[in-house]
Amino acid sequence: MMLRNRSLNVTNENESVANHSNIKGAEKRASKGLGDTAGPEPKRVALTDISSSLSSVLIDSSKKNYDQKSRIRLPNKAAPIKEEEENIFYEKKPFLEDLKPVKTEEDPCPDYDFDKECMKDITSVAEYARDIFLYYKHRQNQFVIGDYLQRQRHISAEMRALVVNWLIGVQEQFELNHETLYLAVKIMDLYLLKTKSDVKRVDLQLIGGTAVFLASKFDERVAPLIDDLLYMCDDNYTSDQMLKMELILYNTVGFDLGVPLSYRFLRRFSRVIKLDMPTLTLARYILETSLMFYDFICVKDDLMAAASLLLALRMKKVGDWDARLVKYSGYRLEEVEPLMWALNHMIIKRTSDYNQLETIYNKYSHEIFFEVAKIPSLPNQFPLSDPMKPPPSLRFH
Repeated sequence: MMLRNRSLNVTNENESVANHSNIKGAEKRASKGLGDTAGPEPKRVALTDISSSLSSVLIDSSKKNYDQKSRIRLPNKAAPIKEEEENIFYEKKPFLEDLKPVKTEEDPCPDYDFDKECMKDITSVAEYARDIFLYYKHRQNQFVIGDYLQRQRHISAEMRALVVNWLIGVQEQFELNHETLYLAVKIMDLYLLKTKSDVKRVDLQLIGGTAVFLASKFDERVAPLIDDLLYMCDDNYTSDQMLKMELILYNTVGFDLGVPLSYRFLRRFSRVIKLDMPTLTLARYILETSLMFYDFICVKDDLMAAASLLLALRMKKVGDWDARLVKYSGYRLEEVEPLMWALNHMIIKRTSDYNQLETIYNKYSHEIFFEVAKIPSLPNQFPLSDPMKPPPSLRFH
């Protein structure tokens, strides 16, 4: 009964409110002289009516002369950001237009445009390829590796070569991308360069394994499991140690893993000249071998890729450094050839003095890789007793 009475009361209240509103509305219309006969106001014009009305209107935009500067007004409460305040929020970076390629007197190959040929291939992003690699060349200066072994007392170039040789085996075991291998080596070198710690010998494999784990997260669809990586380390470390080292590595390298890699430059140069796969594989073997040797880490990645390609071309006797490569690499033959002879000396000396580092040689001796490791090198331009180093102008300063 209470609910029924309550609903009845609500109904009566609503009726009284409606009657009161009608009386007020009648009084308002009477005061305006409309009387009771005045009907409701007409509805808004439909969109179709507006469109049909506007279609017959001609707009002469030539008579309008807007002063845009006078029309733009900043709100009173929002003062413009000063120049010194902008620097607080972000660091100004140069635009791609400011990044100039290596200048030559004229285009060495004006009739050849590789990216234009690739316009129909959407996977090649031909419209942006030149700017992408121009950006890579510019960013190389941010990842220059110095002579960190002068400060790291407990590790040596031979120990580093052993770890890189092991990393190549890990890459093969897990079938990782080659970019992952190159990035892992770069992360390890950047950490050893930037860390303030005196790295112990027993920690070097942990650093290398963690670098693979971190690089896999950047370049792979799925990273290897930590337990599998620890198994490859002979269970010398725990998962907590690897996770902790991952944070240390990431923080030390500045949270920036977008490193320009020599492998990407090599792929670009080989596509430009439409290189056959066996010769490209030979260039990859040369470039991958150079990862093991400490003295080459200070050389720019694009120059390492160029020299590896030139050596492969000459070993296979399928060509030489031509105008297309000058155009797309930015290097002339006289800039590439000295490093090429140093890499040739490296290939010869590895088989004689570093025959225990067989992972790369065995990998590229397989028929899947066209057995390119068995191809004879060029005649050596240096005594076999000379160390494996780049030309003097490219060494550590």
